[in-house]
Amino acid sequence: MPNVFIVGAARAGTTSLHTYLGEHPQVFMSPVKEPHFFSRGMSGYAGNRVWWGEVVVRDWDEYGALFSRVRDEIAIGEASPTYLPDPEAAGRIRQHLPEARIIITLRDPIERAYSRFLLQRRLGLEPSSDFLEAAQRDRDGDLPHYLASGYAPKLQRYLEEFPTDQVQIHLYDELEADAASVVRSTFRFIGVDDTFEPDTRRRHNVGGEPKRPRIQALWDRLPRRAKSATDLIPGRLRARAFSTVREWHMRPVPLASGVRQQLLPIVRDDTLATQDLIGRDLSAWLV
Repeated sequence: MPNVFIVGAARAGTTSLHTYLGEHPQVFMSPVKEPHFFSRGMSGYAGNRVWWGEVVVRDWDEYGALFSRVRDEIAIGEASPTYLPDPEAAGRIRQHLPEARIIITLRDPIERAYSRFLLQRRLGLEPSSDFLEAAQRDRDGDLPHYLASGYAPKLQRYLEEFPTDQVQIHLYDELEADAASVVRSTFRFIGVDDTFEPDTRRRHNVGGEPKRPRIQALWDRLPRRAKSATDLIPGRLRARAFSTVREWHMRPVPLASGVRQQLLPIVRDDTLATQDLIGRDLSAWLV
C-alpha cells in the first residue's frame, strides 16, 4: 500500500511532481495518477466511475491492485488532488496509513483558479467566458466556486492529523523556477536517493488554451475506450509523448491585471492565514 501521497492542490504542479517521482528507480507511483480513493471512493460515491475525466477507485481490493507491481521500491505513492479539499480525506489516510508522507503544493490562489477556469472552459464544463464573473459567483450545482474556502482550513486538517515531519509543503513558483531542487528535497523527504536526477526540463499538464480548438474538441469527444488504447504505450514514454504534444498544442493566456486586483480582497485573509500556518512569505500573492 502507498506510503506517499501528493494530495494537491489541483492545478499546482501535481502532475509534474507525480511524473518526476515516478522516474526514480526507488519510487513506484500508481499507474492511475488520480484514483480518488480516500475522497470519492471511501465517501460512498455511487455515481459514474469516470468522474471529471478520472477513474474513481471504490474499494480496497481495487485500490490495492494499483500497487500490485511493486517490487522492492522504497516509496510507493499516488497523487489525488481531491484529497486536499475533501474534509474527510486526511483523517481517512491517517486512520489506514498513519506513517504516510504527505506532499502538498500550493499556488497563488488567483492564478490557480484562473488555470482551473481555463480547463473547465476547454472541457465545455464552464459556460461563462468571463473569469471575473465566474470567480465571484456563488456555487451553482456542479459549477465550481473557484476561490471557495481557501488553503488554510485544508492545510490545518493535515497538520492536525499528521506530525509535521510527515508533511512537506512546496510552492508552485519554486517548482516552476527550480524543479530540480524541489524534487531533490522531495526525494530526501520520502527517503530515497536524492542524487537521482529525473528529467525536470518538461512541465506536465500545462494550462492555457488550445491553439487548435477543433482538434481539442475532437479529442474531448472521443469515447474513453478509444483514449484508453494509449495505455498500451509504456508509462514513461506515454507521459513524455503527451507532454510534448501538450506543450505544442497549448498557448498561455495571461490573466488581466485589472481582474486580479478585483479578486485580491477575496483571497487576502486566507493568504495571510496560510502564510502564518506554513511560515513562508506569501506576499507575492497579494500584489
